[in-house]
Amino acid sequence: MEFFEKAWPLAESGEGAFTQKAGAERNRLRVLGLIARRQCLSQRQITRATRLQASTVSNIVRDLKESGLVREGAPIEAERVGPKETELELVADAAWSLGVGLEPLGHRLTLANAAGHVLTQETLPPGMSVDELAALLPARLAELADRSGLAMEQFAGAGISVPGVVDSASGTILMSRSLGVTRFPLRQTIAEKLGHPVWVERNVACGAYAEHHIGAARDRDSFIYFLLRNDPGQPRVFGLALVIGEKIFHGSNSAAGEVDRNLLSACFTLASGQAGAADPLSDEASLDAFYRAWAEGLAGIVNLLDVSCLILSTNDERFTRDRFGIVRDTVDRNLIPVPGRRFDLLRSGMGLEGTVLGGALLALHRGLASRLGQRKSGSQTAAGDNNKPRTPRNPDRKRK
Repeated sequence: MEFFEKAWPLAESGEGAFTQKAGAERNRLRVLGLIARRQCLSQRQITRATRLQASTVSNIVRDLKESGLVREGAPIEAERVGPKETELELVADAAWSLGVGLEPLGHRLTLANAAGHVLTQETLPPGMSVDELAALLPARLAELADRSGLAMEQFAGAGISVPGVVDSASGTILMSRSLGVTRFPLRQTIAEKLGHPVWVERNVACGAYAEHHIGAARDRDSFIYFLLRNDPGQPRVFGLALVIGEKIFHGSNSAAGEVDRNLLSACFTLASGQAGAADPLSDEASLDAFYRAWAEGLAGIVNLLDVSCLILSTNDERFTRDRFGIVRDTVDRNLIPVPGRRFDLLRSGMGLEGTVLGGALLALHRGLASRLGQRKSGSQTAAGDNNKPRTPRNPDRKRK
């Protein structure tokens, strides 16, 4: 299990030794995650989904309300007689975060609030190095926050979306061809400038998180997120993220999901070209052949991993609805005919924006989870003598 990301922030974790404190923390994060993803709207629904005691859910929700993270919304329409349930929702202004998408054609910045709504966006000039970005980021963050009327006291942190191989535990870019860097301590570099928490993740993992939270994968706990990038004057780039049980699979070298010509040889052959040269897929027939070859490769991946959902994300404007239909039909034809196979091929509605928003959401939720844990620890510390074991009463002692 060490190959899996241990903390998609709001996913239930079953790892590690069980203690009462750890179990309570898991339950709080699980409930917060259900509310954040709008999968459970009321305490009754949360109780059914988690199978926790109603009193436990009630205590957790009360704690989340007292922490300022959750509030009651509108009443839920129901046919049953009795008190009406009310919606539970995150307080939108409880926190906000920064998503940074590192791109050779211009790094992108996105601010999002606790409800996952985009507040403002900005694209920086192309050609900016990572060191230059780190030096510029504090000023840009302050200006964007001021423009949006946000207080830095509510800033949860920054999530950096990186094209390449990333050691997310240390926040290091191990290798990025697009950015031309290796073994770069990105988290340390950015955090020293910002003075706030920073998390670093692969762009496809960020895209998968956005889809899981607010996109096409909201109702999925296992799926593949496949990204196809088509930037002007640049070779096409492929990458994927494998999500199993709400956890991202990183691999033993943090390189799971890197796609090369050994996996999609026909696609690389059809799309091969030098940076800055004319697009080899400029005519419609060549582009159709490319997408058919891509679909055959996707079918091979689905056959190998036996997932029930594959989400395609691309910024290619020529990937029309008709071409998506061609890809879907080609994938279906090339799947092993397993009786009763369950499989859905879905298209992302966010495209590349999802990779930046996913970074913001990761930072937001990790910040909220950290704040919740700190508040709980603080409450226990503040309780002081109330938490000390009391001397048991002697049952043989007679009352006067």
